[in-house]
Formats: sequence, C-alpha cells, structure tokens
Amino acid sequence: MVIDTDSYSVMLTELERQRTELDRARSSLAELTSRAVSADRLVSVTVNARGLPVDISIEPIALRRYRADALSTLLTDLAGQADEALRTRRAAILEAAAAPQPTLADLRELLRDSDND
Repeated sequence: MVIDTDSYSVMLTELERQRTELDRARSSLAELTSRAVSADRLVSVTVNARGLPVDISIEPIALRRYRADALSTLLTDLAGQADEALRTRRAAILEAAAAPQPTLADLRELLRDSDND
C-alpha cells in the first residue's frame, strides 16, 4: 500500500486544524451567555450556555409597576428570549467548526486509491 505523502500530510494538517477549531468552539460554547432586557429596560435576565438564568436584574420601580404574576411572566419570557439568542450564537459557532475538509469519506478514498497503486 502506497500513500501519497503530500496528500497524507495535507490531511494530517487539516485534521489538526479541525481539532484546534473544535477545541476553540468547545471553549467558546462553554463561556457563552446571553442577556434579554424588557422593553421598558427595567428587567433583564442573563442565561448561561445551558440556558439557565445566572443573573436577574429588577429595577426597584419595576416592583411597583408590575404585579407579581406579570413580573413572573416577564422573567420567563426574557429567559426564553435570551436562550433563543444563545441558540443562534451557538449554531453559528458550531457551523463554523462543523464543515471540516477533508472529510472521512475523503480519507477513505485516499486509502482506497493508494491500495490500487
């Protein structure tokens, strides 16, 4: 079995680049947060990479403006908005790391071609 060393070297370099990119993406994903703010800017919710609230900010005037049930609904809605924005950012990061070249199919083809030589 003879493998074209230039092709093999290119593949190894690409695989290393992919691994580096995936490590960077994993790190970026773990650190993501997203914040949503109410239209009146009195209430905000920040969620972490898992979509869990990590910070809730309520201006004192909001406690007088909103009834408890309305404030509860607003907090839930803001957490959902922040999580949705986070999903969009997460998808963009994963998309940037997800289209590696060459693919496993390329590697198989390279090995198959080298077997025929």
